[in-house]
Amino acid sequence: MDYSAKQLFYYLNQSISNNVTYRELSNLCLTLFCTCSILPERFETTIINKEKLAIIFSKIAKERNIVSYPSTASFYGASFHNTHSEGHWLEVMASVLKLAREPNIEEAKNLLV
Repeated sequence: MDYSAKQLFYYLNQSISNNVTYRELSNLCLTLFCTCSILPERFETTIINKEKLAIIFSKIAKERNIVSYPSTASFYGASFHNTHSEGHWLEVMASVLKLAREPNIEEAKNLLV
């Protein structure tokens, strides 16, 4: 992970509560894939792509002990990979294109407060 991705990881990991659910984390990932407007200004120039997000969210899922194969993963078309793997989060982000899933941006904002 490059420096900016590490900074984003630390920010997200610090901001998210310890009892975050899979659904909340998936919504946040999907939101950040669609818009970075919910992030603080210091991330304004950070290049955030799907690969970086997949790495970040797989690390967060592992650290927060998110269930490996949650039953709700199929909602995002992401039931083929373990939540601790980057492939899972790439599938979550692809759901916006494949399944027309739209993130709940307000919910994602509230997660970072």
